[in-house]
Amino acid sequence: MCTIVLSIICTSNLIAQNTEWYFGISVGTDWMDTVKQAGFNNDRICYPTFVCPQEPRGYRWYYDLDTSTRYGIELSIGKSIRKYRLETALTLASNDILQIYDRITFLDGSPLLLNENSEYSSVVESTIGGISFTGLMVNSYRDFQFANDLPLTSYIGLGVGVTRAEIEELLFRSDYACISDQCDGPPASNFNVLQQTELIDWIWAINVMAGVDYQINSRMSVGLKIAHRVRDDLVQSASYQRHPFPDAMNTTTFSELGSWSMSLNLTFKR
Repeated sequence: MCTIVLSIICTSNLIAQNTEWYFGISVGTDWMDTVKQAGFNNDRICYPTFVCPQEPRGYRWYYDLDTSTRYGIELSIGKSIRKYRLETALTLASNDILQIYDRITFLDGSPLLLNENSEYSSVVESTIGGISFTGLMVNSYRDFQFANDLPLTSYIGLGVGVTRAEIEELLFRSDYACISDQCDGPPASNFNVLQQTELIDWIWAINVMAGVDYQINSRMSVGLKIAHRVRDDLVQSASYQRHPFPDAMNTTTFSELGSWSMSLNLTFKR
């Protein structure tokens, strides 16, 4: 019994000697591949510039979103146990978006044709200001020492958590006008549509990381880290500010939200 107690005490002391708290900050760039946007509504209006074989049950639309590189920031606090580390991290990332039109169909997926003989014309504006992510992650790392006489440590890591994804300044506007002085049908303004909103959703995220740190002294290190983040789809519904039906809504899905980041790392040990 005394041997067991002595072993537990010695093991606890050994772990305590090899355990350190640390605080980290990472600043760098974040970039994404092409994001996919798909939306639908249950709009039963046949707009005057469309050819409708029958009364529509709704519409679907698709865009590719070309993103630009912007910033990524991470704040972390964790504990190292010998060659392993466990941390909680707050991540921030933002990207500008250029919306590229793909296609529009009826709700059942059948193609939508434009009415070339329509007495109406329409001007469509569709833009997105950007996309941002605020995440809370739990990350684990495995450290690899280069050599005893070199102050370099490489590492790999894996993390999981939740992210607040926000689509900023989403705008869709469709304004109709009569080609001639007056249309024979309903007033052109009856078909005008406006939606201006922000879309926010909480989604799951997974991180895979790798990097290398240079130990400046016993309490501080600096390094480079590259990370790949895989995120769930953002799916949200929103109403219109102006629509032929006042209570109309649509649902939008943003998919392929994965990103890469490269950052400069500063770590301070307690």
